[in-house]
Amino acid sequence: MEALTHGTVEDFLAVAGEFLDADPVTYNVHLTGVESARRGIGPAAALVSLHDGGALVGAVTRLEDWPLHVAAMPVDAAPLVAEVLRGQPIDAVSGPRARVEAFRSRWREGGRESFRLRFHRLEDLVVPDVPGEARRTTATDHDLLTEWWVRFAVELEGMDRAEAREVARGGLVRPAGHVLWVDGGRPVSWAATTEPVAGVSRVGPVYTPPEHRRKGYGAAATAAVCRWARHAGADHVVLAADHANPTANSIYQGIGFRYVTDWSEYRWSAEEL
Repeated sequence: MEALTHGTVEDFLAVAGEFLDADPVTYNVHLTGVESARRGIGPAAALVSLHDGGALVGAVTRLEDWPLHVAAMPVDAAPLVAEVLRGQPIDAVSGPRARVEAFRSRWREGGRESFRLRFHRLEDLVVPDVPGEARRTTATDHDLLTEWWVRFAVELEGMDRAEAREVARGGLVRPAGHVLWVDGGRPVSWAATTEPVAGVSRVGPVYTPPEHRRKGYGAAATAAVCRWARHAGADHVVLAADHANPTANSIYQGIGFRYVTDWSEYRWSAEEL
């Protein structure tokens, strides 16, 4: 097997674009990341295509300050990918769990699984009957979205607020649709999704403040943002929910999402790099 590194998004897509487009649901994170880099949002730090006997068999991608993504990496390519990327400041890897495990075991010792996710695809959308209504966000909602994204990252990923604020700052400049669920004039839940890329939108984050939970607001906001994604041209809508949160998984299944596979993120601390 051979690994080729690419210096530009255009060069990478010329080689691997058709391969990734053939399975846009599985490779959605690759596609949205590369599209962001193509638009000048978040420079690409690693673009690698994998070849065997002259045939393209996989790819890995990473945007600066984001995890290496390995959904399109064959498990047996992990040693080669680790060798090619040795020396890069990679502190996290994400993707289907078996592929993450294959890479992280070759990359370095230590680290921890920062979260495990259940990857879902929407089939028939079921819109819940919940008090309130959805509205698209505006520029005046920026501070609210930033604060809720920080809370989301602190609660789900265990980040400190400073790190979470950087994640929120970077996330809010990426092309996306954001929907607030409003009840009694107050925003009570928020859901976001990527703009369609290769016909696929990926939902997340979804956040409801603790005082507004268990009222169906999160499901309503998620259903609303799924409708937005479909109106924006998405043929498929996907999301990843915390494996350890049966309530969230049940809510998503209730509005029409169906389980596909387990995903994972593995992360190393600054002291381990």
